[in-house]
Amino acid sequence: MDIIFGPVRSRRFGESLGVDLSPKLKQCNYDCVYCELEGKKAQNAMQEVLNVDAVLEAIKQGLEKFPNVDSLTITANGEPTLYPHLYELMLRLEDIKGEKKTLLLTNGALLWDVCVARACLLFDKVKFSLDAVSQRVFKKIDRAHKNVDLTQVLKGIYQFSADFQGELYAEILFVKGINDAPQEIQEMARFLAPMPLKRLDISTIDRPPAYKVESLSIQELESIGKVFLRYQIPVSVPKRTQINVQGNLELNAEEILKTLSLRPMSEGDVNTLWSVQSREILELLLKEGSVKQKCINGVNFYSCLSASMGFNLEARRAGR
Repeated sequence: MDIIFGPVRSRRFGESLGVDLSPKLKQCNYDCVYCELEGKKAQNAMQEVLNVDAVLEAIKQGLEKFPNVDSLTITANGEPTLYPHLYELMLRLEDIKGEKKTLLLTNGALLWDVCVARACLLFDKVKFSLDAVSQRVFKKIDRAHKNVDLTQVLKGIYQFSADFQGELYAEILFVKGINDAPQEIQEMARFLAPMPLKRLDISTIDRPPAYKVESLSIQELESIGKVFLRYQIPVSVPKRTQINVQGNLELNAEEILKTLSLRPMSEGDVNTLWSVQSREILELLLKEGSVKQKCINGVNFYSCLSASMGFNLEARRAGR
């Protein structure tokens, strides 16, 4: 079921092994305009739910194959906190993860829910997204399910930030003309200021988005960052740097397609992480049309739509 993907090198969290709680299809309570995944109507519950034993077995196998990763990143082809067995998974994961840190990437929409928050408190690190604090902007950028109430979401994030004992991170992704107005930025800074954030990451679109939207320049992001700094919020503005190191990570065709379906990767990322043989397989996938390449902000990215990934993998397994 391709529950494990990567390892992926993050600019902020090192080398991580991904754990996908929704490997077959996108299941999310948001349909963000900037999403790296294919657009899909928001939903408030998972229709397809993995067995906890299957997830744990996949993690065991992943750690055996990639023992030197820094962390396990719990995510989903959508939103991981929709997974109804997250608390049980995290309790049982303690027995097999060893010294690996656990990281949750969430949109934060369900942190108000006591059962969800209880599971999230078991992580070593939690990173939540905040794209808006006003209803008008929230509706435009996150396109949430009708049952998602912004006031409830914000209260949940605030309460969780007070209860969580691990490392807490926030991220805001700015989209030109949608959530980059000065008043919205000021309100987001006021909201985040009381929280014990280890870091706020501000970014913009730098991977192929689900919908036709525009990114901000690095200069604009740096200007926005100064607003948060005035509120004593530790802020990071990412910059891509070219690392002249050749990777040695061996991935087969299925692993490459799975990784790219969840997270488009730049040429620099591929060259830094993947072995020569893996990159040769990538070029073959590109030629056959299973992988596509797109330039975003002057950087070339490899990506793969999850729907086409499933078709190609099934065809390849059948020998067609």
